[in-house]
Amino acid sequence: QQYATFNSDVLRIFSLDDLITDLPRDNPSAAHLPPALIGERLRLGLAASDRLIVSTQPLLDAYRHWIDDIRLLPNRLSTDLWGGVRAHRRHGAKARVGWAGAQQHAGDLRFLLDIVRATHTEVDWIFLGMLPEGTEAYVTEYHPYVTRLAEYPAKLASLDLDLAIAPLEVHPFNEAKSNLRLLEYGYLGWPVICTDILPYQTDDPPVLRLPNDPARWIAAIRERVAERDALARSGDALQAWVHRHYLLESHLDEWYAALTR
Repeated sequence: QQYATFNSDVLRIFSLDDLITDLPRDNPSAAHLPPALIGERLRLGLAASDRLIVSTQPLLDAYRHWIDDIRLLPNRLSTDLWGGVRAHRRHGAKARVGWAGAQQHAGDLRFLLDIVRATHTEVDWIFLGMLPEGTEAYVTEYHPYVTRLAEYPAKLASLDLDLAIAPLEVHPFNEAKSNLRLLEYGYLGWPVICTDILPYQTDDPPVLRLPNDPARWIAAIRERVAERDALARSGDALQAWVHRHYLLESHLDEWYAALTR
Protein backbone atom coordinates (compact mmCIF):
# COMPACT_ATOMS: atom_id res chain seq x y z
CA GLN A 1 0.00 0.00 0.00
CA GLN A 2 2.90 2.35 0.72
CA TYR A 3 4.41 1.58 -2.68
CA ALA A 4 1.07 2.35 -4.32
CA THR A 5 0.90 5.66 -2.45
CA PHE A 6 4.47 6.89 -2.80
CA ASN A 7 5.77 5.06 -5.91
CA SER A 8 2.63 4.91 -7.98
CA ASP A 9 4.55 5.09 -11.27
CA VAL A 10 6.46 1.86 -10.48
CA LEU A 11 4.95 -1.41 -11.74
CA ARG A 12 3.81 -3.38 -8.68
CA ILE A 13 3.63 -7.16 -9.17
CA PHE A 14 2.30 -9.67 -6.65
CA SER A 15 3.39 -13.32 -6.99
CA LEU A 16 1.67 -16.41 -5.59
CA ASP A 17 2.78 -20.05 -5.69
CA ASP A 18 0.29 -21.46 -3.16
CA LEU A 19 -3.44 -21.40 -2.40
CA ILE A 20 -2.77 -19.47 0.80
CA THR A 21 -6.48 -18.95 1.51
CA ASP A 22 -6.99 -22.72 2.05
CA LEU A 23 -4.12 -24.22 4.03
CA PRO A 24 -4.26 -27.90 5.13
CA ARG A 25 -4.73 -28.48 8.86
CA ASP A 26 -1.27 -30.09 9.10
CA ASN A 27 0.52 -27.11 7.58
CA PRO A 28 2.52 -25.37 10.34
CA SER A 29 1.28 -21.97 9.14
CA ALA A 30 -2.41 -22.90 9.33
CA ALA A 31 -2.84 -21.93 12.99
CA HIS A 32 -1.36 -18.48 12.37
CA LEU A 33 -3.06 -17.76 9.05
CA PRO A 34 -6.84 -18.28 9.38
CA PRO A 35 -8.56 -18.07 5.97
CA ALA A 36 -10.53 -14.89 6.77
CA LEU A 37 -7.42 -13.02 7.89
CA ILE A 38 -5.16 -14.12 5.07
CA GLY A 39 -7.95 -13.50 2.55
CA GLU A 40 -8.36 -9.93 3.80
CA ARG A 41 -4.63 -9.29 3.65
CA LEU A 42 -4.38 -10.77 0.18
CA ARG A 43 -7.25 -8.61 -1.12
CA LEU A 44 -5.55 -5.50 0.29
CA GLY A 45 -2.25 -6.49 -1.26
CA LEU A 46 -3.77 -7.18 -4.65
CA ALA A 47 -5.76 -3.92 -4.55
CA ALA A 48 -2.43 -2.12 -4.26
CA SER A 49 -0.84 -4.16 -7.07
CA ASP A 50 -0.97 -3.79 -10.84
CA ARG A 51 -0.57 -7.47 -11.66
CA LEU A 52 -0.63 -10.94 -10.13
CA ILE A 53 1.60 -13.78 -11.34
CA VAL A 54 0.57 -17.34 -10.40
CA SER A 55 2.18 -20.68 -11.16
CA THR A 56 -0.83 -22.97 -11.78
CA GLN A 57 -4.24 -22.95 -13.42
CA PRO A 58 -6.13 -23.60 -10.13
CA LEU A 59 -4.47 -20.52 -8.62
CA LEU A 60 -5.49 -18.48 -11.64
CA ASP A 61 -9.07 -19.77 -11.33
CA ALA A 62 -9.14 -19.03 -7.58
CA TYR A 63 -7.87 -15.47 -7.80
CA ARG A 64 -8.83 -14.26 -11.27
CA HIS A 65 -11.70 -12.19 -9.84
CA TRP A 66 -9.46 -10.50 -7.25
CA ILE A 67 -7.37 -8.50 -9.74
CA ASP A 68 -7.82 -7.49 -13.36
CA ASP A 69 -4.33 -8.38 -14.64
CA ILE A 70 -3.37 -11.95 -13.74
CA ARG A 71 -0.72 -14.04 -15.54
CA LEU A 72 0.03 -17.77 -15.43
CA LEU A 73 3.73 -18.64 -15.54
CA PRO A 74 4.50 -22.26 -14.61
CA ASN A 75 7.45 -23.02 -12.37
CA ARG A 76 10.53 -24.05 -14.33
CA LEU A 77 14.13 -24.94 -13.50
CA SER A 78 17.01 -22.63 -14.32
CA THR A 79 20.02 -24.27 -15.90
CA ASP A 80 22.09 -21.56 -14.22
CA LEU A 81 21.23 -23.23 -10.91
CA TRP A 82 20.77 -26.85 -12.01
CA GLY A 83 22.95 -27.17 -15.10
CA GLY A 84 26.09 -28.51 -13.47
CA VAL A 85 24.33 -30.98 -11.18
CA ARG A 86 24.48 -34.73 -11.82
CA ALA A 87 23.12 -37.69 -9.91
CA HIS A 88 24.33 -41.28 -10.03
CA ARG A 89 22.60 -44.61 -9.82
CA ARG A 90 24.30 -46.70 -7.17
CA HIS A 91 23.48 -50.20 -8.53
CA GLY A 92 23.78 -51.51 -4.97
CA ALA A 93 22.24 -54.67 -3.61
CA LYS A 94 19.26 -52.62 -2.49
CA ALA A 95 17.58 -49.89 -4.49
CA ARG A 96 17.68 -46.42 -2.94
CA VAL A 97 14.14 -45.05 -2.63
CA GLY A 98 13.52 -41.60 -1.23
CA TRP A 99 11.83 -38.26 -0.82
CA ALA A 100 12.96 -34.65 -0.36
CA GLY A 101 11.07 -31.65 0.93
CA ALA A 102 10.58 -29.08 3.66
CA GLN A 103 8.98 -29.28 7.10
CA GLN A 104 5.35 -28.56 6.18
CA HIS A 105 4.59 -31.99 4.68
CA ALA A 106 3.45 -33.99 7.74
CA GLY A 107 0.01 -34.58 6.21
CA ASP A 108 1.49 -35.59 2.86
CA LEU A 109 3.88 -38.12 4.40
CA ARG A 110 1.64 -39.65 7.06
CA PHE A 111 0.49 -42.63 5.00
CA LEU A 112 4.11 -43.60 4.22
CA LEU A 113 4.67 -45.27 7.60
CA ASP A 114 3.11 -48.58 6.53
CA ILE A 115 4.96 -48.43 3.20
CA VAL A 116 8.39 -47.79 4.71
CA ARG A 117 7.85 -50.40 7.43
CA ALA A 118 6.79 -53.05 4.91
CA THR A 119 9.70 -52.51 2.51
CA HIS A 120 12.65 -51.38 4.65
CA THR A 121 14.42 -54.75 4.40
CA GLU A 122 14.04 -54.73 0.60
CA VAL A 123 15.10 -51.15 -0.23
CA ASP A 124 17.15 -48.41 1.41
CA TRP A 125 14.89 -45.52 2.39
CA ILE A 126 16.44 -42.04 2.09
CA PHE A 127 14.82 -38.80 3.28
CA LEU A 128 15.94 -35.18 2.97
CA GLY A 129 14.36 -32.44 5.07
CA MET A 130 11.69 -34.38 6.95
CA LEU A 131 10.96 -37.89 8.21
CA PRO A 132 7.48 -39.41 8.16
CA GLU A 133 6.36 -39.82 11.76
CA GLY A 134 7.20 -43.26 13.15
CA THR A 135 9.69 -44.26 10.43
CA GLU A 136 12.91 -43.46 12.30
CA ALA A 137 13.77 -47.13 12.92
CA TYR A 138 13.26 -48.11 9.27
CA VAL A 139 15.11 -45.35 7.40
CA THR A 140 18.66 -45.89 6.12
CA GLU A 141 19.62 -42.23 5.73
CA TYR A 142 18.18 -38.91 6.88
CA HIS A 143 19.65 -35.61 5.70
CA PRO A 144 18.72 -32.22 7.23
CA TYR A 145 17.16 -29.69 4.88
CA VAL A 146 19.44 -27.28 3.06
CA THR A 147 18.44 -23.66 3.64
CA ARG A 148 20.59 -22.05 0.94
CA LEU A 149 18.91 -22.35 -2.46
CA ALA A 150 22.25 -22.44 -4.28
CA GLU A 151 23.25 -25.57 -2.34
CA TYR A 152 19.98 -27.45 -2.76
CA PRO A 153 20.42 -29.01 -6.25
CA ALA A 154 23.78 -30.58 -5.37
CA LYS A 155 22.47 -31.81 -2.02
CA LEU A 156 19.43 -33.37 -3.66
CA ALA A 157 21.59 -35.02 -6.32
CA SER A 158 23.86 -36.49 -3.64
CA LEU A 159 21.01 -38.75 -2.49
CA ASP A 160 21.68 -40.86 -5.63
CA LEU A 161 18.20 -42.35 -5.69
CA ASP A 162 17.07 -45.21 -7.89
CA LEU A 163 13.42 -44.30 -7.32
CA ALA A 164 11.87 -41.09 -5.97
CA ILE A 165 8.41 -40.68 -4.46
CA ALA A 166 6.11 -37.66 -4.45
CA PRO A 167 3.11 -38.19 -2.16
CA LEU A 168 0.56 -35.42 -1.63
CA GLU A 169 -2.52 -35.35 0.56
CA VAL A 170 -5.63 -34.80 -1.59
CA HIS A 171 -6.65 -31.28 -0.57
CA PRO A 172 -7.46 -28.07 -2.53
CA PHE A 173 -4.15 -26.56 -1.38
CA ASN A 174 -2.24 -29.44 -2.99
CA GLU A 175 -4.48 -29.51 -6.06
CA ALA A 176 -3.32 -25.94 -6.67
CA LYS A 177 0.37 -26.75 -6.25
CA SER A 178 2.84 -26.85 -9.11
CA ASN A 179 4.68 -29.95 -10.32
CA LEU A 180 8.02 -28.64 -9.04
CA ARG A 181 8.84 -31.88 -7.19
CA LEU A 182 8.60 -33.85 -10.45
CA LEU A 183 10.79 -31.28 -12.20
CA GLU A 184 13.56 -31.60 -9.62
CA TYR A 185 13.47 -35.40 -9.56
CA GLY A 186 13.20 -35.59 -13.33
CA TYR A 187 16.08 -33.22 -13.97
CA LEU A 188 18.27 -35.68 -12.07
CA GLY A 189 16.95 -38.62 -14.10
CA TRP A 190 15.05 -40.28 -11.27
CA PRO A 191 11.87 -42.27 -11.99
CA VAL A 192 8.91 -41.32 -9.82
CA ILE A 193 5.91 -42.84 -8.07
CA CYS A 194 3.50 -40.08 -7.05
CA THR A 195 -0.02 -39.36 -5.90
CA ASP A 196 -2.58 -39.19 -8.68
CA ILE A 197 -3.38 -35.50 -8.23
CA LEU A 198 -3.73 -32.57 -10.63
CA PRO A 199 -0.19 -31.12 -10.34
CA TYR A 200 1.30 -34.47 -11.31
CA GLN A 201 -1.08 -34.88 -14.25
CA THR A 202 -0.02 -31.60 -15.90
CA ASP A 203 1.54 -32.14 -19.34
CA ASP A 204 1.22 -35.92 -18.85
CA PRO A 205 4.64 -36.69 -17.32
CA PRO A 206 6.00 -40.26 -17.66
CA VAL A 207 5.55 -41.16 -13.97
CA LEU A 208 3.47 -43.73 -12.09
CA ARG A 209 0.46 -42.03 -10.49
CA LEU A 210 -1.39 -43.90 -7.75
CA PRO A 211 -4.11 -43.21 -5.18
CA ASN A 212 -2.81 -42.84 -1.62
CA ASP A 213 -3.33 -46.52 -0.84
CA PRO A 214 -0.34 -48.08 0.99
CA ALA A 215 -0.95 -51.52 -0.52
CA ARG A 216 -0.79 -50.10 -4.06
CA TRP A 217 2.43 -48.20 -3.31
CA ILE A 218 4.09 -51.20 -1.68
CA ALA A 219 3.31 -53.39 -4.68
CA ALA A 220 4.48 -50.72 -7.13
CA ILE A 221 7.78 -50.14 -5.33
CA ARG A 222 8.52 -53.87 -5.25
CA GLU A 223 7.63 -54.28 -8.90
CA ARG A 224 9.77 -51.38 -10.08
CA VAL A 225 12.91 -52.00 -8.05
CA ALA A 226 12.92 -55.60 -9.30
CA GLU A 227 13.61 -54.29 -12.82
CA ARG A 228 16.48 -51.83 -12.45
CA ASP A 229 17.08 -51.37 -16.18
CA ALA A 230 13.44 -50.52 -16.81
CA LEU A 231 13.51 -48.22 -13.80
CA ALA A 232 16.50 -46.35 -15.24
CA ARG A 233 14.74 -45.97 -18.59
CA SER A 234 11.75 -44.45 -16.81
CA GLY A 235 14.08 -41.92 -15.20
CA ASP A 236 15.60 -41.07 -18.57
CA ALA A 237 12.13 -40.52 -20.02
CA LEU A 238 11.18 -38.13 -17.21
CA GLN A 239 14.46 -36.25 -17.62
CA ALA A 240 13.76 -35.78 -21.32
CA TRP A 241 10.24 -34.55 -20.48
CA VAL A 242 11.63 -31.94 -18.08
CA HIS A 243 14.13 -30.71 -20.66
CA ARG A 244 11.40 -30.53 -23.29
CA HIS A 245 8.88 -28.53 -21.25
CA TYR A 246 10.37 -27.00 -18.11
CA LEU A 247 13.71 -25.23 -18.59
CA LEU A 248 13.45 -21.56 -17.64
CA GLU A 249 15.88 -20.34 -20.28
CA SER A 250 13.49 -21.51 -23.01
CA HIS A 251 10.72 -19.26 -21.64
CA LEU A 252 12.45 -16.01 -20.74
CA ASP A 253 10.29 -14.06 -23.19
CA GLU A 254 7.19 -15.04 -21.18
CA TRP A 255 8.78 -13.80 -17.95
CA TYR A 256 9.96 -10.59 -19.62
CA ALA A 257 6.43 -9.88 -20.80
CA ALA A 258 5.00 -10.60 -17.35
CA LEU A 259 7.52 -8.40 -15.51
CA THR A 260 7.26 -5.33 -17.73
CA ARG A 261 4.54 -3.04 -18.99
